[in-house]
Amino acid sequence: MTVTYLISKWALIRRNELVDLPDKIEIHPDFLRDCSKEEFDSAFRQIHEMFYQIYTDMAESPEEFGIPLYGSEEYDYFSKEAREARTASWGVFYLLLCLFSCGEFEENAFVADTAAVRKINKTKKTNVVLKALCNYGFVITGIKNYSLASDAQIEIDYPDNRNVLHALSLVAKKVMNTQLANVSNYFSNEVAFSNGFIGWNYKVLQDDLQTYTLAQGCDYVADKMHCEADKEVVYAMDEVLRKKGFSVRRGDPNEGPAIRYYRSKSVYDFAFAYEGELVLELRIRNAQKCLAYVAECPDRIAEMFRYTDLGCQNRANGTCRYGVKYEFEGEEKWHCGCEGAPFKVKPVTEDIPHYLHLLGLGNQRTAD
Repeated sequence: MTVTYLISKWALIRRNELVDLPDKIEIHPDFLRDCSKEEFDSAFRQIHEMFYQIYTDMAESPEEFGIPLYGSEEYDYFSKEAREARTASWGVFYLLLCLFSCGEFEENAFVADTAAVRKINKTKKTNVVLKALCNYGFVITGIKNYSLASDAQIEIDYPDNRNVLHALSLVAKKVMNTQLANVSNYFSNEVAFSNGFIGWNYKVLQDDLQTYTLAQGCDYVADKMHCEADKEVVYAMDEVLRKKGFSVRRGDPNEGPAIRYYRSKSVYDFAFAYEGELVLELRIRNAQKCLAYVAECPDRIAEMFRYTDLGCQNRANGTCRYGVKYEFEGEEKWHCGCEGAPFKVKPVTEDIPHYLHLLGLGNQRTAD
């Protein structure tokens, strides 16, 4: 029997959160002190390919990165093992961030202060991770058995293209000195989802080394999109909802970045969440009031009402207070509302008026 691991799923989800690179990248002169624009651009793209490959290899061989091999069939969604698996694949990239923010160049090698790295690093089994990085072109010397505690310095070279070292160093230092400068827990999901180093977001290059403008507003989600239609619907609905007076806050789910839109202070009405693919959540409380209108909508709207959730822990033990039950097409349906708004759909720009009207119907108020 083939065993599948939780990390294999989540490594691929995290891989999908890498930000796509456009054909032309705007690069601030601060990043070009040691190489030309063409050389830096090439190195930046090479690192993106490397990060993508690391995630891919991690999904296939997690043991090579020192990640616990929790079986998918052994642990449910709410277990501590499942929670650990959702963030474990970030460890490699956090270690790179720590390494390249804690050192300087000496001739052809980058030299990191191991004491400084240990102070901020939370990656587990760093010796295993450092050894694994050697499979991607890094040459690591100056420490014994890849242990950060064995010497005062670690030397890192990348002989195939030393501009890779310059790019890693500059991006790491900028992110650490700007985005993470006043953050108490930069290992939190919300910070990780917007982290310019972990997501290898090309927008980090647009401003000088002291300015960080990434992931503002709906860019927090839109930057992660891999097709223009998904970006378009995020920007379009964000504009509509802001004009209607909705306030916007980041969500902090386990699956991926999310932005939530509120009319009240405590409960959001809409949310964009990225769970490997873009999802729009709608907080419809009374689905029965929506069904006459649904009959007039495209079938993709009806699909949102057609599916039913299997259940949740709270429903099983009789304490669920947020589920929505209704009858549709002759069958009883139930949607869980404990972990988010109860209705979810793959959003389409032309359906935005439908989403607004359905929310109004389902909450006994008009959409305007």
